[in-house]
Amino acid sequence: MLLIKHAFLTIANFVDFELTVRTLYKVHNELSKNFKKFSKEYEFAKYLRNKFVGHIKYELIEKAIEWKPELRYSLQRIEEDGIMFIFNIFILETAINTYVDENGKHKIFDSDTDLVYPPDLKRFMIFLTNIIRSSIDYLTKLSFILKQDIEILDPEKQNIEHWIAAAKTEFKFIKK
Repeated sequence: MLLIKHAFLTIANFVDFELTVRTLYKVHNELSKNFKKFSKEYEFAKYLRNKFVGHIKYELIEKAIEWKPELRYSLQRIEEDGIMFIFNIFILETAINTYVDENGKHKIFDSDTDLVYPPDLKRFMIFLTNIIRSSIDYLTKLSFILKQDIEILDPEKQNIEHWIAAAKTEFKFIKK
């Protein structure tokens, strides 16, 4: 569960980061196309980070209890192995199921998600795998583009001037 939460956090940070490199799209349109191909899925991952990982909302917990009433009966077993994992699974699938439009239609999947049901779990894992792989692909392409404009120094020919400049560094608070 920790790895899934970390994946959502990382993808959400990636989505925020992408905003900062959009000026490159004028020259590197293929990079924009690469991102757009999965933009809906990235936004969904960001939604899950916001609702499930970053700030668990009271409304999400209420909906999880409605969706999975067994949560009510498991609270006294919270110390047992695996119970917290199950709680997290139920809350995650509730968050997945709340990603709907104004008509209640899911924005990504074609039905409700029950992660204990193997076809739904497989669908979710394919989604997660695709967004992770596509973001790695995007960042690999971005890295190649950025390397073209960066002077890469030879580690065998280090310049003492860089360390002298480093010694003069003054740190200041970084504002938002």
